[in-house]
Amino acid sequence: MKILYVSSLCSDTYFQHIYENSRIKPQQQAQKFHSLLSKGLMDLKQNLYVLSRPPTQQLNKKLKNIKTKESNFNESNSFVTYNHLKIVNFSMFKHIYLFITCFFNALQWNFKNRKYERAIISDPLNLSVSMAALLIAKIFKVKSTAIITDIPAYMEYTTIKKESFPRKLFLNCYSGICNFFMQRYDSYIFLTEQMNDLINPSNRPYVVIEGLVDVNMRNTPNILEDKYKEKIVIYAGALYEKYGVKKLLQAFMALKESNTKLWIYGAGEMEEYIKKCEIEDNRIKFFGVMPNEHIVNEQLKATVLVNPRPSYEEFTKYSFPSKNMEYMVSGTPVLTTPLQGMPYEYNDYVYLFEDETLAGITRTLENILGKKREELHEKGVKAKEFVIREKNNQIQANKIICLIKSSKQARLQIN
Repeated sequence: MKILYVSSLCSDTYFQHIYENSRIKPQQQAQKFHSLLSKGLMDLKQNLYVLSRPPTQQLNKKLKNIKTKESNFNESNSFVTYNHLKIVNFSMFKHIYLFITCFFNALQWNFKNRKYERAIISDPLNLSVSMAALLIAKIFKVKSTAIITDIPAYMEYTTIKKESFPRKLFLNCYSGICNFFMQRYDSYIFLTEQMNDLINPSNRPYVVIEGLVDVNMRNTPNILEDKYKEKIVIYAGALYEKYGVKKLLQAFMALKESNTKLWIYGAGEMEEYIKKCEIEDNRIKFFGVMPNEHIVNEQLKATVLVNPRPSYEEFTKYSFPSKNMEYMVSGTPVLTTPLQGMPYEYNDYVYLFEDETLAGITRTLENILGKKREELHEKGVKAKEFVIREKNNQIQANKIICLIKSSKQARLQIN
């Protein structure tokens, strides 16, 4: 099958180039998710043409060494070709330009592969390019599949209080347009079952994958003897109060044990508050944004990996944090809340905050950190075995191939 993959996915080489030369570092979660999925598809011998809207930010436009299109980075091999679209930093014209360039690149791909079975996989959150790809799919009756990793109305930047009115207006328009086009795909890839109720009123074919892990992590051991002697608790992700970061900090600071550290990685509105906590409590260390490879290596040596995202918030129905999957595949035990979008099967492999009050979080931290190192290690290893066995990127990619084929059959039956 010939697959047109439209998203922010870059080749590893180009993403590294952007990361190293950007003043404002691009988010790594989306790159890792799409990279793992695309590699899973390639492992299944699927042929991918990636149209990439590179994750360069407008505030980086003054950096001369950021090149948004360069022939050296338009890479290809036996199963994938990356076409990194040029970014023009002129407000709304940027999105019009992306739409036009993506449309004609997708058109060229369609004609080149018209003799083959074709499918288009798009990330609707990258609105400009996904709209163009969807239009090509509709015109030429190519199967279209949407990867829904988040709901625009619940994304973190739509709830930031400091946003200006014009910015909030733009984000609300973006959210409305995204939702409109999301409902027009032939099939869907969701992270939670609840997403289907919200996005798929026509009951088109879909699959829930929660997330995915790198199958090659089975070769990366988590060894008890290699762990830090101190008790290290790690949080890595977006730093927003609504994600429970403030409550985690306050709960940790209430712990009395001096041999325990809280290490925080990421970026977001809580950064200044975290720095104040770091000064007040020397057990807290803020690292900011670091390369994902570095964070993964630190996770292997930590005691517990924590996700305090409140389970009672409405948005937790419509997201499955990628950090939970990354945490679990590390082999270090995970402490998380019972998120509404997390299937019950995960509960056997993670520790849970049963009481999400400030005092309850402190008690749970005390309880988990009071367990024997061997017991914690065994819990983490079982979680790793579970996600490697059930949720690796090859298995999840195969579900998507089956979904695309089933959506084709459903369309034929309708016609």
